[in-house]
Amino acid sequence: MTAGIFATLGVWTGTTVPGNEDNPKGYFEHVILREQVTKAILAAHGFDPLGIRPLPPRDFNPSIEFNHSFTLRQAIDAIIRNDGYKSGSNWLYKGPKMSLLWRIYDNAFPNAIWIVASRNREGFVRSCLKTDFMSRHSADPSFWHQYAEEYEQRLADLAGAVATHHEVKTDDIIRGDFSGIEHICRTHDLHFQLDRVAEFVSPRFWNSPTE
Repeated sequence: MTAGIFATLGVWTGTTVPGNEDNPKGYFEHVILREQVTKAILAAHGFDPLGIRPLPPRDFNPSIEFNHSFTLRQAIDAIIRNDGYKSGSNWLYKGPKMSLLWRIYDNAFPNAIWIVASRNREGFVRSCLKTDFMSRHSADPSFWHQYAEEYEQRLADLAGAVATHHEVKTDDIIRGDFSGIEHICRTHDLHFQLDRVAEFVSPRFWNSPTE
């Protein structure tokens, strides 16, 4: 949802994972970057490409090269340009597994703006238990609480290290409080458009965090 808001406001996302019953408006996660970069890095180092189990350690930060010649940044630049990105415009890459690989991406893009979309723990766990692509891993709430704890630890590390970091609370957004989004737009010269954001976040398209 948060990535979709910024896409609605004109930030380039490229070819992303389409929607389904679990997420009708789409996932706003670049397909090639997810499959050929993020998942590939995890798998190449012996970790779960789905980001469930096993997870890399909190300090995971290997040197990355593609085809023994391209840096991570060069590889990503080539991928997004081949997908239609034009230099000079804002672009984003959204993905929960960025929480696991943030040090690697921060090395490649030290001036990036990091936006962490946070949700109350209980709502997150309920979502994992009722969403098919998550619940297939475990039906035990304690599993997902531990999973959330490990991701939250890594996000705390991220917040204390990257050059520019913002947190937005998705529970606030669903309730119609867009002040966090508006602050990011003001800070980074993006044009905030209340009507577009409100329409995109319409509860007709999103599950309530209390369900």
